Amino acid sequence: MKIGLVILVILLILALILGSSFVGRRNQMAVKREAVNAAWAQVDVVLQRRADLIPNLVQTVKGFAVHEEQVFGEIAQARSALIGARTPADKIAANGALDSALSRLLVITENYPQLKSNENFLRLQDELAGTENRIAVERRRQKSAPAPSTAAPAPAKP
Repeated sequence: MKIGLVILVILLILALILGSSFVGRRNQMAVKREAVNAAWAQVDVVLQRRADLIPNLVQTVKGFAVHEEQVFGEIAQARSALIGARTPADKIAANGALDSALSRLLVITENYPQLKSNENFLRLQDELAGTENRIAVERRRQKSAPAPSTAAPAPAKP
């Protein structure tokens, strides 16, 4: 009887140790998952800020470069794709298209010296450059967050 009681106590202690270990690991995975989600949310915020600045920049350039409608259309499409993207992969792809369209816009500005002296354009260009720096910082932070493979998968969002 005493031996059975001792074995039962040992089994209960082992179950308690294993259970607490499981709970601890699960909590660690939840913390890591939230860190990854928070890092991506910061990237998403600066991408949205950038998308919000672009129409003002395009309107300023349009006043000087009326015949560059193709570039303006590409920027509008890329911006719409970025705003409409739902998954991180879609946002990354849309951001690449927007980068390409913006680089063509900045090449156009080189052909219009009076545009480069416009105060509104210069301010918007500085804001966009600052936002680009924020994007780089937040991407770096997101990459340094725990790898998603070490975290439990995030629940599907409705």
